Amino acid sequence: MRLLLVAEDDSDTRTTLAMLLSEVGYSVCAAADGPGALAELRSLRPDLVLLDYGLPAPNDGEEFMRAKADDPEIATTPVIVLSGYNLPVKMDGTVAVMRKPFEFEALLAAIALVVGPPETRTRTPPRKAHR
Repeated sequence: MRLLLVAEDDSDTRTTLAMLLSEVGYSVCAAADGPGALAELRSLRPDLVLLDYGLPAPNDGEEFMRAKADDPEIATTPVIVLSGYNLPVKMDGTVAVMRKPFEFEALLAAIALVVGPPETRTRTPPRKAHR
């Protein structure tokens, strides 16, 4: 299963995004700040990072990207930036930039272009009670 790292300081947004991505079939890990996101990236090696560019200083989105680029073991991990800031459509080290608020379906399409579609989950029919 493809693993996505959600790096988002807003706990409601982080939790909701992780839940929605899990429900469609991605594995998700999450971090609330830059140092936590770098630690998760180094230890779990996710297939893609969804990065809130407005993470709190001192390790904001820009510093995260710089630290990632300086570490050859994680430098090639793709990043989709999610931001309320008016950022360029393409930034060094990113595969996409999406402005908040964004449509979840648009995010899913961007993720699928990078790592492929989520794994489909087949629902197991409920078992009938034996009498």
